[in-house]
Amino acid sequence: MYNSESHGNRLSARHIKNNGSASVILDAFFDPGNRAVRSFREAYYMITGDKHVTGRLNDVEPITYREAIGSQTLGSVLGDSINRAMLRDYHNKSQYSIWRKVASVGQPITDFRTQQRFRVGGYGDLPIVAENTLYNPLTSPSADMSSYAVTKRGGTETISLEAISNDDVGVIQRIPKKMAQAAERTLAKFVLNFLKDNPVIYDGDTLFNISHNNLGTAPLSAASMAVARTALVNQTEPGSGDPIGEEPATLLVPGELEEVAFNLFQRDTNNDKTFVERMALEIIRVWDWTDPDDWVVAASPDVMPCIEVGFLDGQEDPELFLQDAPNTGSMFSNDELVYKIRHIYGGTVTDFRGLYKSAVI
Repeated sequence: MYNSESHGNRLSARHIKNNGSASVILDAFFDPGNRAVRSFREAYYMITGDKHVTGRLNDVEPITYREAIGSQTLGSVLGDSINRAMLRDYHNKSQYSIWRKVASVGQPITDFRTQQRFRVGGYGDLPIVAENTLYNPLTSPSADMSSYAVTKRGGTETISLEAISNDDVGVIQRIPKKMAQAAERTLAKFVLNFLKDNPVIYDGDTLFNISHNNLGTAPLSAASMAVARTALVNQTEPGSGDPIGEEPATLLVPGELEEVAFNLFQRDTNNDKTFVERMALEIIRVWDWTDPDDWVVAASPDVMPCIEVGFLDGQEDPELFLQDAPNTGSMFSNDELVYKIRHIYGGTVTDFRGLYKSAVI
């Protein structure tokens, strides 16, 4: 598919213009590293043959449009390219992917009904069974239940005939990137707001609560970090009452505390690391935390899941849909292609024992 005239593995301008594939032309336009197609108006003309951007595709040379599009419409091909570009940006690592450091993805959700999640405690120590005696029943562990339902998030965007005619390259090229960014940011806020807003959870108390032994008020320091670690490792398993002993893995801070957090785990003048320096937590700056003093430590969700996120039908990526019928809807009434982005998910706190927050007074 790619030739030696391209930069790296990208198609050359000459190959693209002679190729006649609408998807290749539009993918090149939305690829920031490919300069073979720099004008959206040019891409539109290459695909449709509509040189003057009239929108009347029945007036163009039939063979041009048929070879470029095949059995699809211009809008659907454009939507496919925007969708590919959007998902490419969505899967790039960014500050918004940090939610995966504190939450786990649950099983695919099959409908919009409320989902129930049961968390079962542990058994106490196994008693000794004497010779020729019966095995006594164990005390069954307690179970807590949390629940949530998935909800839809999304919106629409349009590409007008005027935008194509005016060749608004920057605007059109930014659509997939900005859509991906909005979807990522919304999901990240949804998860991280559990830590910021301290909601009431399944047991009727707030997530961070003195009764949960996971709430402090001290500013970030070596001493307060040691207190947070102790609180986490001393959390006990429901039922057995034994300490869970799970170490913190990440430290989440606002931008104002990022330098303090970094320096906390660096050696000073000692040759040997201090106890806190040995912890070396992963520092995560949460871009929208406005309180300059509050901070949170969390255990790894892989070993101690505390927040669950569920996606409808397991669809973790946002979806893009198109309304482009040429003789009905917005294309007919307003000369516009209308795209809809949709992302469906939900989540909840399933356990408090792997999280600790210092809400500095």
